[in-house]
Amino acid sequence: MSEDEPLELAGERDFISGIYNYCDRWCEKCPFTSRCRVYATEAADGDLDDPEVHDINSEKFWRKLESIFREAHEKMAAWAEEAGVDLESSESQAAIAEHEQLEQEADEHQLAELARQYAMTVQEWFAEEFITEQNVHDDLMVDADGAAEIDVAGAAEVLRWYQFFVAAKVTRALMSRMRSDHSLVETTAGDNPFAETVEDEDDDFDAAPDYVQEDGNGSAKIALIAIDRSMAAWLGMEMCLPGKSDSIAPIVAELERLRWLLEEEFPDARGFIRPGFDEADTELVN
Repeated sequence: MSEDEPLELAGERDFISGIYNYCDRWCEKCPFTSRCRVYATEAADGDLDDPEVHDINSEKFWRKLESIFREAHEKMAAWAEEAGVDLESSESQAAIAEHEQLEQEADEHQLAELARQYAMTVQEWFAEEFITEQNVHDDLMVDADGAAEIDVAGAAEVLRWYQFFVAAKVTRALMSRMRSDHSLVETTAGDNPFAETVEDEDDDFDAAPDYVQEDGNGSAKIALIAIDRSMAAWLGMEMCLPGKSDSIAPIVAELERLRWLLEEEFPDARGFIRPGFDEADTELVN
């Protein structure tokens, strides 16, 4: 893809700014793909049509990943040169070191550890408890008319999709919060970063306060949504496979604890308004 193509795409469509920052990346089930610039950009990349490019065990996957990193590095270097930023300067190196420090602190946080542990628990459950995936469609619950209401295959798909996603978004939320806290420490005692927000809240009661719209809350919200959907999938799995209740119950309890602690750490996360998904002027409010 040429450097100008994303800009050309943006000029041709009514994209929702930043919608891709707080989505679950499940494009096949998203009603907003036609208004997502990232989706349009990826759709324009012919290489992604090859199934082998998405297979982590394929050589094409690693070649594509290498090309993505190389292109990102080249674009970053070009941006730095254009902006007059010296990536080798002491200030740039200090910023990189700070980012790495925040990443390490986030990884060591209890929430991040619990989220990673949940992902490993899911991996072990499917390896030890799950029936052969070729026959999962035989296990389902039906409504009064005999239509499939809950099926094991659908529940498994949800659980697998969000298995590692939760940990990634929890870590991002923690990093963003730590970065925000670090910035507040540098704010002088006479400055109140929320003063204007409080004044504006009465003028526009439909808008979320600025502090609610911090990136940390947005990342935490999509993590909570992923947890909610995973909880529902586990309960559906348990209803379809009552014989697995003893092995599923501890996982549900583990996930519920993670949800409770995440909401305690980010009490404003549920109030974050995600571009597109939570805005009243879009066709669908999720």
